[in-house]
Amino acid sequence: LTAAESAGTLVAAEMNRAGLPWRADVHREVLHDLLGERYAGGGEPRRLAELAEEVSAAFGRRVRPDLPADVVKAFAQAGIKVGSTRRWEIESVDHPAVKPLIEYKKLYRIWVAHGWSWLQDWVREGRFRPEFLAGGTVTGRWVTNGGGGLQIPKVIRRAVVADPGWVLVVADADQMEPRVLAAISRDPGLMEVAGRETDLYQSVSDRAFSGDRDQAKLAVLGAVYGQTSGDGLKNLAALRRRFPRAVAYVDDAARAGEEGRLVRTWLGRTCPPAAGSSNDASEEAGIPQEERPPDVPGPQEWVPGYASTNARARGRFARNFVVQGSAADWALLLLAALRQACAEKAAELVFFQHDEVIVHCPRQEAGAVVAAIRESAELAGRLTFGPTPVRFPFTTAVVECYADAK
Repeated sequence: LTAAESAGTLVAAEMNRAGLPWRADVHREVLHDLLGERYAGGGEPRRLAELAEEVSAAFGRRVRPDLPADVVKAFAQAGIKVGSTRRWEIESVDHPAVKPLIEYKKLYRIWVAHGWSWLQDWVREGRFRPEFLAGGTVTGRWVTNGGGGLQIPKVIRRAVVADPGWVLVVADADQMEPRVLAAISRDPGLMEVAGRETDLYQSVSDRAFSGDRDQAKLAVLGAVYGQTSGDGLKNLAALRRRFPRAVAYVDDAARAGEEGRLVRTWLGRTCPPAAGSSNDASEEAGIPQEERPPDVPGPQEWVPGYASTNARARGRFARNFVVQGSAADWALLLLAALRQACAEKAAELVFFQHDEVIVHCPRQEAGAVVAAIRESAELAGRLTFGPTPVRFPFTTAVVECYADAK
């Protein structure tokens, strides 16, 4: 683990030096297309102002769509009770304010997080350098020092363009968490499924859910994240019948967490003690908000301070820690192997987030880089988890623009 952390820190330093190729002119065009003209004095751009007027007109009074409390109050006055303005909660509401409100929120996030001010602050000499910090969360997952480097919206990715004659090799690990669970639990059935370079959720559904892929995915994510409502218990029971060792592994971790004991990743990274924690369970585990499905577990269960005061939430944190943390162990060794494979090439690692890596390379090196990513993933699997049938395939795209990769 120490060697992996050292290698990861070196990769982070080199990625910070290289920077992610970024076309400021393309970024400005995207912002203009999405947001319209900028107004003097730093106020909201034209499109946001128009949407704000539409929201207010729908409610019949002035409403600030950038203030959640104001929107919740406006819905209440219209006879509609909502607990928040999150999209998953309001998109099913039958009210004319919903459509412009959702559009406003989407564009507002882009304006605030990746607007003109962001471009001025973070892009220099054609490169975006978000200052990667290896192991920035307790699970070992990476963070950045700023700039929203790990949450670049797809529409903004249009500005990530390779240098002339170069390409971006964008590689996304396929169903990493369930494959890691197979490796750390040594469940024979799940290892056999994870040994195929095909859709793991579909394979699980064929075995345990009569071909229903969505149910299989919810069941696997529920086992990892700790779903406690809805069909969670039924799905988990079906998963337990087919893959008992895998479910028992995370159940044991959850029980340890509930009892206040420490759990560890496969390479020995230890979770923090429960006492004194002030973050919620998902934040402790380093799970970004957008990666928490609303039903796995329900968002109402992720509240500040919950993990430090509630044993059940601490159990969910521990359940997730052993999987997410072991995935972070594997990712460090993947990066170390890939760095070594690229050492004698012009190719440079320029981006990494959780299960995705981007290599910037001359077009003629793209094939070799794709092969290096595949080989590095398999080597990292052997180094991290020892000899298992589990495979860690990547969906890889060779593109000139990051937005074209997905």
